[in-house]
Amino acid sequence: MKRKHKVLRLLREPDYTPEPEPAAVESKLVVPPAGQAPHMTLIDYAADHVTEHEVFDPEQCVPFRHADSVTWVNVDGLQDTKKLEQLAKVMGFHALTLEDILNTDIRPKIEDYGDYVYFVAKMLDIDKATDQIHVDQLSLILGPGYVVSIQEEPGDPFGPVRNRIRNATGRLRRSAADYLAYALLDVVIDQYFVVADWISERIEKLDEQVAADERAELMQNLYAVKRAVIFLRKSILPLRDVVFTLRNLDSDLIRESTAPYLRDLYDHIVQVSDRIETSRDLLSGLQDVYLSTLSNRTNTVMKIVAVFSSIFLPLTFITGVFGMNFEFMPLIHRSWGFALSVISMLSIVAAMLCYFRYKRWI
Repeated sequence: MKRKHKVLRLLREPDYTPEPEPAAVESKLVVPPAGQAPHMTLIDYAADHVTEHEVFDPEQCVPFRHADSVTWVNVDGLQDTKKLEQLAKVMGFHALTLEDILNTDIRPKIEDYGDYVYFVAKMLDIDKATDQIHVDQLSLILGPGYVVSIQEEPGDPFGPVRNRIRNATGRLRRSAADYLAYALLDVVIDQYFVVADWISERIEKLDEQVAADERAELMQNLYAVKRAVIFLRKSILPLRDVVFTLRNLDSDLIRESTAPYLRDLYDHIVQVSDRIETSRDLLSGLQDVYLSTLSNRTNTVMKIVAVFSSIFLPLTFITGVFGMNFEFMPLIHRSWGFALSVISMLSIVAAMLCYFRYKRWI
């Protein structure tokens, strides 16, 4: 799955400087490029049959809207708003639903419109070659006998779901549309576990760098991973509320037989949420350890500088006194005056070192 619409960089590259989180995110409505249209596919299935074809006109979905089978309409891309408006009109969606679909910066949420349920989730994917998180907004509409999934860019993680439908494996072909919606959300949440594992690997590498005292770009990488964790937390916590609401939704669209699977889905999102919270705590601990190590290193350097300054202070005083240009000074005209001053200075240095050693300052 490759999506290049949005990316979140985790590890710092040489020309990258982490930027602070913006105070607020402005809503973004997709501006349709000329000459492009979303790719639409339709899968209609029941226990004894399955049909799959590409949809060029939303009117093709009309015969399947009230069929006895389950219909899954998948839309890749939001470029052609007129075709999406036509699809919303054919399926009977509210105008606010279409507005939420086109607004790709809204947080995960769920809305019950009576004859259908609309919910939003963020699909995440990892590009390990570039150390980036790809973000794609998924809109799901669950209606009587149908599910409509709409995403920003082509490519999704739903291949296993399509194969289960085509090969009649599992209970998908024998279940209603609410189970299909569960299966799609389950795949999205499974991707969160992949991202959480990858974040954990990055934290382990940062821990090794802190232990090995590798300071190059360490703080930048810490902040980059921390920003990624904050982003994941903003995507996962609202989705947990969405699944919780879906699990307890009093609607004829959710059958009693699907309730155990929704409870299991909620358990999964709680697990990945806990892992993100753990990663967040680990990053805070690593940052504290790094800053503490840096402070200790600075204190050690300052202690050494202070020792050298203390040693040279009396030596500077002696050389300063005997460096004055007075004609009559003690030891100035003695042949052994220089030797005596050197021996005195060395004795002072040795005495001060012994004292510092006795006090365990060095």
